[in-house]
Amino acid sequence: MLDLLTLRTPITTTILMLLLSGCSIHGSYPDATETDAAKLRFISDLDSATLAVFDAEHCGGRTTGILNNLFIANTSRRADMSIAPPPDAKAYLEIRLQPESEVVLQVNTQGRSSVCGSMFSYTPQSGAEYELTFDYSGKMCRALLNRLHQVGDQVSRSPVPLLNNGLPACAGSNALFPKAPVAQPDTQERVSMIEQIIAESLTESMKAEQPQLDKALLDESFDKRIDERTRRMGFTLPKEYWNEYQQNIDIAAQELSTSKQRTLKRYEDEYRKYLRQLDTAELRKLVPNSASTDKNRVLTVNIRMLRYYRTASSEVLRENLSNHLTRMADLDKRYAVCERFADCWKN
Repeated sequence: MLDLLTLRTPITTTILMLLLSGCSIHGSYPDATETDAAKLRFISDLDSATLAVFDAEHCGGRTTGILNNLFIANTSRRADMSIAPPPDAKAYLEIRLQPESEVVLQVNTQGRSSVCGSMFSYTPQSGAEYELTFDYSGKMCRALLNRLHQVGDQVSRSPVPLLNNGLPACAGSNALFPKAPVAQPDTQERVSMIEQIIAESLTESMKAEQPQLDKALLDESFDKRIDERTRRMGFTLPKEYWNEYQQNIDIAAQELSTSKQRTLKRYEDEYRKYLRQLDTAELRKLVPNSASTDKNRVLTVNIRMLRYYRTASSEVLRENLSNHLTRMADLDKRYAVCERFADCWKN
């Protein structure tokens, strides 16, 4: 049997650490007071789930409370949101955010044997309501943000792409916002080595051309979607609306067709930025098939950059979606669609 003192010590330490870190009960973040403040509901069933808010004046972040902790009751923090949480939402908190002001949100969970989290930029819109869910998908934690909208008894939850723009004003303030790296002076030898290293790192998949989209299929799909959307709306919009709608679809398709090219450029730029930090002796170790090549070091760096490529590919696709949502939301706003249709476009 465990000695009571042995059991009590880690429990006491855990509670004390939570209290000192500001993660207990309601947290340190004060709700925005603007009458048009945005409202955000954070839902999670993960152990010791937390949500922190960062801005240019608070680079260390401010906490909003804690959920599902063994020793501390769930925060009952609420923001009087008009749209109810999903029926299966067991633990959640709600906060009010300053509208039209970009912040960085961090979600985190600390389980018995692991820590998992995510950070992303977020600009809440005036008077809007959102839901942020945080759970596991497979073996990875996952954050999903939805904008809520209601017309009559119809409620829609529209996904918001999660991008991380960082906080330039906080650069160098802490580990979450590191200082921008300093590049070594360029020389002809260094530039030549850097370009050779990058070129040799490219896989066949990275260099392959992206298949062209079939315009005929897009047009056929567009007509079907318009018929279905008109039926669901229950009201008629002018031809000018649908012409611009089609233009936005064409722009989105064009952006999608260049996504691989933009991902590759982002990869090469990031790799170049990393290599320019290294001294010349270290660069020589990364030049493939040379007398000074360190194969283990080359493998380690290439694996790191391959992970970055995958991340960049996902980021480019999310940016494409964000741009498309912005264009469509502007269109629906100008034609007052959201006042009549819950599933209107929202950014």
